[in-house]
Amino acid sequence: MANTFKVREQEENRLAALYSYDILGSGLDCELYNIAKLASIIAETYSAVVTFVDRETVVAKAVAGLEVEYRIFDRKNTVVDSMMSTQEVLVINNLKQHPVFVHSPFIKTDAKATFCCGVPLIDADGYMLGALFAVDTKENSISQAKIEGLKNLAAQVITHLSLRRKNIELQEKSLRLNEFFNVFEASTDIHGILNRSGEILYINQAAEAISGYDISEVVGSSLWQHCHKDDVPKVLKLIEEGLKQGKKNFSLDFRLITKSSQIKWLNWSMVSKGDRWYGFGRDITEKKKADLRLNNLNFVANRINNAVVISNAENRVGWVNDAFTKITGYTLQDVQGKPLGDLLSGPDTDWSVIEKARKLTNNKQSFTVELLGYRKNGEKMWLSIHSSIVLDEDGELETEIEIIIDITERKRAELELLTFSTIISNVSTSVVIYDKHMNITWANEAALQLTGYELAEMIGKKPNEFLRSDRTDLDLINKTIAEAGEGKPYRVDIVLAKKDKSDIWVSLSNTPILDRNGEVESFVELATDISERKTFEDNIIAAKEQALQLSQAKEMFLSVMSHELRTPLNAVIGMTHLLLENDPKPSQVDDLNLLKFSGENLLRIVNDVLDFTKIETGNMQLEHIAVDLKALCTDIVSTLQVEAAKRQNQLVLHFDEQIPKQVLSDKTRLYQILMNLLSNALKFTKKGKIGLHLSLIKQDKQQVEVMFQVKDTGIGIPIEKQQYIFDSFTQAGANIARQYGGTGLGLAITKKLVKLLGSDISLESREGHGSNFYFSLVFDTVEKNKKIQDSEDTKLKGKRILIVDDNATNILVAERIMMKWGLDIAYVTDGYQAIEQLKQKDFDLIFMDIHMPGLDGFETTALIRAINTKIPIIALTASTLDSDVNRFEEAGMNGYVFKPFQPSEVKKKIAEFLK
Repeated sequence: MANTFKVREQEENRLAALYSYDILGSGLDCELYNIAKLASIIAETYSAVVTFVDRETVVAKAVAGLEVEYRIFDRKNTVVDSMMSTQEVLVINNLKQHPVFVHSPFIKTDAKATFCCGVPLIDADGYMLGALFAVDTKENSISQAKIEGLKNLAAQVITHLSLRRKNIELQEKSLRLNEFFNVFEASTDIHGILNRSGEILYINQAAEAISGYDISEVVGSSLWQHCHKDDVPKVLKLIEEGLKQGKKNFSLDFRLITKSSQIKWLNWSMVSKGDRWYGFGRDITEKKKADLRLNNLNFVANRINNAVVISNAENRVGWVNDAFTKITGYTLQDVQGKPLGDLLSGPDTDWSVIEKARKLTNNKQSFTVELLGYRKNGEKMWLSIHSSIVLDEDGELETEIEIIIDITERKRAELELLTFSTIISNVSTSVVIYDKHMNITWANEAALQLTGYELAEMIGKKPNEFLRSDRTDLDLINKTIAEAGEGKPYRVDIVLAKKDKSDIWVSLSNTPILDRNGEVESFVELATDISERKTFEDNIIAAKEQALQLSQAKEMFLSVMSHELRTPLNAVIGMTHLLLENDPKPSQVDDLNLLKFSGENLLRIVNDVLDFTKIETGNMQLEHIAVDLKALCTDIVSTLQVEAAKRQNQLVLHFDEQIPKQVLSDKTRLYQILMNLLSNALKFTKKGKIGLHLSLIKQDKQQVEVMFQVKDTGIGIPIEKQQYIFDSFTQAGANIARQYGGTGLGLAITKKLVKLLGSDISLESREGHGSNFYFSLVFDTVEKNKKIQDSEDTKLKGKRILIVDDNATNILVAERIMMKWGLDIAYVTDGYQAIEQLKQKDFDLIFMDIHMPGLDGFETTALIRAINTKIPIIALTASTLDSDVNRFEEAGMNGYVFKPFQPSEVKKKIAEFLK
């Protein structure tokens, strides 16, 4: 296969060589005929032929002594084709008796051909182009001397071919030179040749148009004679220093003095070759003027606050000022050569506005539009775009100049005003606006319905002029109006009269609006009809009872939601735990760990919502399970990387590898503490660094002490604020909540959780230089609990457990986990079946679900206690409400386990009751 490819490649190269001589058509006919005739004389044969081998044919280029009808033959079965492989002289005494060549097309053409001697035509590169044949009509023989003579003639053929190719090349070069010369002369730019001293040896016609001198006046003069005198030293110094450094190419701008003493700017490029300079010059006078105008425009445009964009006729940006970058985030490099509308548009941009603007531009019309666009960082912004069109001398569009104003704040204020207007116009609360003299200027629909008056009847009047009744406390009204005039808000409950003269109790809240100078500008007053409240104040006890019922309903709702949320979570976390223990594929371990971690975090969120009050009341119970501190911290840091990137922060974990792989602690509370501290650090740091540092303080076989630090380079906390930063609803400054959000509970909760874990949190901070929150925790080692674990395993083997749960998934999870500990498991799906099982078999312990159809867990336990008072019953519950927990003991249960349960917690609970 490789050999075939090589042969094919060799043939292609041979054909390329043949075609380069351009011999298959006309040309060298006479020369080659003479060589053929001379060949027949030397060989003493009847005829001679010069042939060339094409891809599929053989061309008889010159024939002497034979009369042939055709000169182009099929290449197959020809003598010359057979010579291609050997490239050697071939002598055939009788073609007509030859087994191969008897069918040769040349033989069929002329039956007289009998003898032939072929000499290959091989060029200087070794390619066989064809052959020189001596042909006779009878059998013949040929001497070596004659063959050598034919070889010399073959060499002459190649010589003629080489001379022909060189002649063709010379003709082509001459043609190209003429073309280059024509281009050279037709160019509107100056092209010239100079000697080393700068004397002009040759220059094209463009020099006349640019300089005003005739060519005869320019040739022989020095280039520097025409250069502005102030530019000559600078130009010569540049060339001299460049030559010292070995530079051969130069490009420089200088001023040219024309024959009419005009000054023109020339961009001149030179290349040094031998003792000559080859120069190229272009008139850049207009460009220099444009650059000057642009620099002036740039100077002015960069000192205004509004963005300026200059685009060409194809709507491609050519230049923007610094204000454009400040407003949009895009630099000139980002937008140059691109359509402005495409860059600033986004998902919510009204594209029809852009299309309309472009249509106006194409129609040579200026315009002003407002557009919702997007900054480079993806933030939305409102822009007011004022476009001006610049036309050229022919009235065609040349340039578009756009002045862009950032109106984001104005749009936001308009939206807020519109929203406020819409809201107050439709709210059920009465809203009345007064001028600074307490005259009504506007009232919403609710105010009109409350008083019974039309808006026209109210405008320009004071409320005490037409809304008072015999029961109205005028002294109170006058007092509050006086306070309002001093810029003080007030709130009063008072009796007013409606248009129909009926009395109405209203609660008035009046807020003064101050101008920039702190003077009262207007008032906004909210009025609420409290007649019913006043009428039914004697029914407060009933209302309180109703509130208690609502509280109980809320508690019931939380209980149900706790069950409905935690029950499926129990299945998710439990099944994940089982899958991790059942030798999963290595490729599945990370996914299962992530699923387990996510499920536990979701459980944490549910617990935080349902158990928040436990932190305040001190009823929170801590877990004591094995925790991989490095894995926990790595997951937390990974989770917060997206938030860190949003504020351009670096978030890193520094973990002391001497810390044991696992310790015993409450994983959920540790997660909550570190998440709170790191989230705070990210919130109050921008373009900075946040680090979570864990270092080993001390360690023995029983315990290990670890230092936790969360360091940031954020805004810091003033020294005077640090003493109460951990108090509830407290932040470092009044502006913190407005600027950064938050309730002020995060650090208070964190401090309480750290105390629950047996430590206290401390703070080092300096305003403007970041903060460091740190605490140390003492953990029991996993080795300490190993003996307890072994003892539990021994207790559990062979014990009989009854699981009562209506959820098949929960049963499956519990059964698979407990059977691994050697327990004998039975299960039923309702209370009735549980009682029947106890009548038929003995069990060592019962796990009882609380929420079941028919008999619930409390009712089933009560019935079991009627027949068996000793068997331990452990509640399986998804509810964390104190009211439910208290009912466990009242119903006769011995303990409880929350869903989703940790296998270690269940195992510990079983071992506690199976002695």
